[in-house]
Amino acid sequence: MKRLLPIAITLTLLAGCFSLPPGPGPDLSSPHDTLSYLVNSYVLLDDGGVDYILDSDFIFYFDQDEVDDVVGGYRIPHEGWGRYSELIATRNMFAGAERIEFDEFDLSEMEPLPEGATHYTSGWIRYRFRYYYDEEDHSYYVGGNAIFELEKQGNDWIITRWTDQKVSEHSWGWLKALYRL
Repeated sequence: MKRLLPIAITLTLLAGCFSLPPGPGPDLSSPHDTLSYLVNSYVLLDDGGVDYILDSDFIFYFDQDEVDDVVGGYRIPHEGWGRYSELIATRNMFAGAERIEFDEFDLSEMEPLPEGATHYTSGWIRYRFRYYYDEEDHSYYVGGNAIFELEKQGNDWIITRWTDQKVSEHSWGWLKALYRL
């Protein structure tokens, strides 16, 4: 046991010598930057990116027409779900994805950020993307609108609420619910 302790200490010190300092985080200096980062995280299948931009009290609200639907064994709740469920669904969805390709995520209609604002609501943002779940290009086409509420925390804008509206056969919320379990 006494021989193992110096080896463990040496390995710990060596690991510290070779670790790189953390780099700067993503640019989240505006609501537009944060929502762009969200889309990039989906395209890159980076659940850590999604984790980074969600508030600890985050809530996702499903389209009311999908509430109580059972998707993949999961009943879509009336009250939406919080950060924990969002991250489980996102991780599972990304793990099951071959790739995600956005046709549209239109941020052009976002209102300018008022000077000194600490809260922002996006208005409806139209989204369209294809979720490929195997190498044979089988996919779900997902389309709808989303309203994002963001809060300034330090220098970053973080998503606090996300409300989904279905306009095609499958919504973003439906896809998330499919991968919740």
